[in-house]
Amino acid sequence: MGEEQATKKPWWAYDKQAWRERFDAIYKLGSFTQGRDKPLKRWSDADVEEFIRTDPVYGPQLKVMRRSAKFCAAGAVVGGLSTTALVSRYAKVPHGLLLSLVAGTMVGWCLAEEAASITYGLHKIDCMEANLKFFDWWKEKTEG
Repeated sequence: MGEEQATKKPWWAYDKQAWRERFDAIYKLGSFTQGRDKPLKRWSDADVEEFIRTDPVYGPQLKVMRRSAKFCAAGAVVGGLSTTALVSRYAKVPHGLLLSLVAGTMVGWCLAEEAASITYGLHKIDCMEANLKFFDWWKEKTEG
């Protein structure tokens, strides 16, 4: 009975490989940022365009991801402003307007993100992998 108690593990310690597969993005980013004292240098749109031209596999994926991010930002602006305009017609309290702006922005972003995922085919590509390839490329270009 004492032996059985000593070998009992908590629920999260059973299968570490399964947890790594489930949270793969966190482990990938963690392995990239681990051991760095200072952050990467800032990059410009020209640097991103250079990566898009030079990498035939991940360049087009990054281009599609950037286009969808702009679409999501536009959706967030439209959602936030339209919800705030609708609420301002019926309620004039400032905190209600602020809450409607925040909620509308979040809903607008989420809807635009789903629409962009379907429209641009983001569900077919690994967005994290494309971002990490860009980070690797930028690190090699700036730090050698």
